[in-house]
Amino acid sequence: MKIKSVYLTLLPLWLILPTLGMAQGWVGLYQKYQESTQVQSAVQRDSQMVRTYAAYAVYRINERYQDSELLLDTLTQLAANSSWSKAQGILLNAKGRYYDVQGNMDQALKFYHQAVDTLRTAAPDYSDLSTSLVGAGFILLHTGYHQDALETIQEGYKYAKLSGHLKNQLVALDFFGDYYYYSAYRQEKFDSALFYYVQADSFIDKYNFDSYFRSDNDHGLANVYLRLGQKERSELYFRESLDEAERSGNYGVIYALFFDKAEVLDEQKRHEESLQLKLEAYQYAVASGWIEFASRADWQLYFTYKALGDYENALNYYEQYIVAQDSMKKQQASNRYAALEAQLESKEKEEEITRLQNKNLQQTRDFFIWIILLAALLLGFITILNWRLRKKNKELEQKNKEVLLAQLKGQNLERKRMAVELHDNLNTKIAAIRWQLEAVGPSVGEKAQGILDKTLVLVDDVYEDVRLISHNLMPEKVEAIGLIAALQSLLTQLKQNNKTSFQLLVNTGPDFDFGSLSYHIYNIIMEMINNILKHADADNGWISISEDGDNILLTVSDDGCGFEIGQMTNGYGIRNITSRLENINGKWNIESAPGKGTQFFIEIPKLD
Repeated sequence: MKIKSVYLTLLPLWLILPTLGMAQGWVGLYQKYQESTQVQSAVQRDSQMVRTYAAYAVYRINERYQDSELLLDTLTQLAANSSWSKAQGILLNAKGRYYDVQGNMDQALKFYHQAVDTLRTAAPDYSDLSTSLVGAGFILLHTGYHQDALETIQEGYKYAKLSGHLKNQLVALDFFGDYYYYSAYRQEKFDSALFYYVQADSFIDKYNFDSYFRSDNDHGLANVYLRLGQKERSELYFRESLDEAERSGNYGVIYALFFDKAEVLDEQKRHEESLQLKLEAYQYAVASGWIEFASRADWQLYFTYKALGDYENALNYYEQYIVAQDSMKKQQASNRYAALEAQLESKEKEEEITRLQNKNLQQTRDFFIWIILLAALLLGFITILNWRLRKKNKELEQKNKEVLLAQLKGQNLERKRMAVELHDNLNTKIAAIRWQLEAVGPSVGEKAQGILDKTLVLVDDVYEDVRLISHNLMPEKVEAIGLIAALQSLLTQLKQNNKTSFQLLVNTGPDFDFGSLSYHIYNIIMEMINNILKHADADNGWISISEDGDNILLTVSDDGCGFEIGQMTNGYGIRNITSRLENINGKWNIESAPGKGTQFFIEIPKLD
């Protein structure tokens, strides 16, 4: 397992800048702040005051001066009284920096994110937004969210370029190189790392950055050239980085140079040489003043001593590493400490246990791999089979619909033919018979006249029956004006002739076409209306027509006398409704109780 040997890339460069003789420049910055108080324009005065004072406060925070909290309090008051739109964002960024330096990642991330949110809605100068984004990105890196950190710093780099913030651009380029170089980020794309390090190197030359930044980037180039097998170039940059770091007092880079080089030796199993480099550099990790560096150095020495079989020293450095860790990891530290003690007692026993564990692990892994493969094959087979069955069922269902639709169309044509035949042929003949009977009326006697009158009444009844049958076979209004309009016309007529008042509720699209189902639906509703008029003794009846996906829903209800469902007789009307629904694959249900009225629920699949 490779270990990222330096935590340098997990910290923004400006957080670990030593004084480097820059105090005089920062004194000048504080003087600039004092001068800004004399500016006449309120917005200009406020922006200069907040920006310069914030820069001064962040410098003091980075150097861990004891007055950091007092400076933040003053900056808070300045921001609260400022008319500048970015004042609060600048303050939040400074607070994020304060907690960042203190090692409180939770609070740092909180204030950095608040700063980002605030600065996004402020003035269009993106330099401060880029600073907050880069700061937040490094905190995400601290907490293990590597991908999120990359995306956040990429956004910060974009805004740094838009605003011309040179330092943020350089910090981002250096981070991209580290991201693709170090194994901790699981990339190890050395060509990509080299691309960004070379860009950063050109950037440093172009804008004349100081030794601190140059030493850090030369360190990255030394690392990546070593991985690419260019040892002479690697050694050249190693020496240049070391010279620049010693000149600037950049102990973090000196520590990183030796430990990164030692990591390569560890990978080559040259642990003795690695140990010498790590021991030489250990003092620089401590001298940097960053607990993170010292903790990482303890871990790396533990790793090398353990590889050499020196468990006593490994245990010593591991204990130092544990002390520096967060309290939430105490149980993990306790388990590892117990394992090291066991190694001191019996190295051979540990090796045997490790061998057996590896063997069992391999067997278990192989077993589960086969199980997973078989399960995947079975799942794939079932999925394909299920898909084929669904496809076949869908095709069959479509075929059934097509057959039913053809049958209904044929039935409708036959109904239309029979209706025309009854109306135009049979009724005409019945009418002719009636005229002939009426013509012989005056020539018959009184007794025969009585028989003739009764015959005429029967003929009239037959005529009306034939006309009704013809109408039921093919209602003229459904043919002429459509189902909904025909039903509305029927209910209007019923309101005039019956005590039961019917209402029609339609919830379908304006262009919905009932197609070949129109006559069946009309006749079914007619049967139900007839049942209500004959048996329900209702004041009101309601008919509802709606669509639900692939179905047409009918509800016919009344407020009449109702009945017990168990005592329902299978009369002619119910048989007729059932027969019509069976012909069109419809389903129905009924709810009723004495004194509670009756509700019919019908579901009919769409066909057209």
